[in-house]
Amino acid sequence: MTDKVAVQHDAEQTRRGLEAWFSDKGTPHPSVTILPGPELTGYSHETIIFELASNGATQKLVARVEPQLRSIFPDPDLDTEYRLLEKISDEPIPLPKLHGYEPSPEYLGTPFYVMDHVEGRVPQEVYPMAGWLHDATPDERAHVWWSGLTELTKPHLVDWEGKGLEFVNGGRSPGLGGELEYWSAYVDFVGRPVHPAAERALRYLLRERPSGTKLALCWGDSRLGNQMFRDGRCVALLDWEMACVSDPIQDLAWFVHFDDLFSDGLGVARLEGIPPRSETIARYEDLTGFDAQNFDYYEVFAAFRFTVILQRLGNLQVETGAQPPDSMFPIDNFASQNLQRLVDEKGLP
Repeated sequence: MTDKVAVQHDAEQTRRGLEAWFSDKGTPHPSVTILPGPELTGYSHETIIFELASNGATQKLVARVEPQLRSIFPDPDLDTEYRLLEKISDEPIPLPKLHGYEPSPEYLGTPFYVMDHVEGRVPQEVYPMAGWLHDATPDERAHVWWSGLTELTKPHLVDWEGKGLEFVNGGRSPGLGGELEYWSAYVDFVGRPVHPAAERALRYLLRERPSGTKLALCWGDSRLGNQMFRDGRCVALLDWEMACVSDPIQDLAWFVHFDDLFSDGLGVARLEGIPPRSETIARYEDLTGFDAQNFDYYEVFAAFRFTVILQRLGNLQVETGAQPPDSMFPIDNFASQNLQRLVDEKGLP
């Protein structure tokens, strides 16, 4: 296993590489123009936005590129992500149209796939404090939230067995057991020590694992910050690298947790118009027919997972000089502090 870190691709090399790829795929006289794209976090898949001109026609496309050196996750696997998106492309899930996957590093130095560019707006992660959703009316915010929740349920209703989607689990067994196995190993991947609240949460998750949980295709990184909206309607679900077959309530809890984390978790008032969790859970149950009785368990799971993910990100920032060597951010940060509050409130030993 080789760690990877996203490296911003040189625009001219990228242009030439994409033109060569399209030419080899049969596109006549392709001409590529690289456009400004989202700022890199530095540790996940890079997103390259470009225009492709051929035979007098121009289309706007996106290349999703695998990181090159280190990554947040142990085994970034763009091939699995692309296979999943291909398999569910005929489902009523808002996804960009796919144009092909390239496993070879010949063109861009690392694997990538190409898809349509979807026009719309993605809420800032800190939307309780800034951005277009912050500036929207309460009614507009509620409409965005309910649309986002509705589209979040679409993967959960896919016949994952009929489509043979168990491969998304990467060899681990479908369900909560496989997820707990993965995230227990992830703590070792991140490296101990982790925040004491994370250790407490993991003990609880392993000890109190609920039985009889449902299996469904889970999007994985299910949050408003990974949804694109147009006129208040969710038109795309983005970033599928955490997809798995497990209990869908973990997606619901992740969705709610991020709203809580970037409002209450940062001491910021929740935006007027964003529905409370009780209404959100009830609407989810109505939309899917699934029982969310284990929501509290999955809330801890969500807070635990993001805490250790942020520790991994912090460790990489220290390694690459973005944080000083003695930085406490990897272990002591807003996510771990929020998890500490949560496990204290629940009285976890």
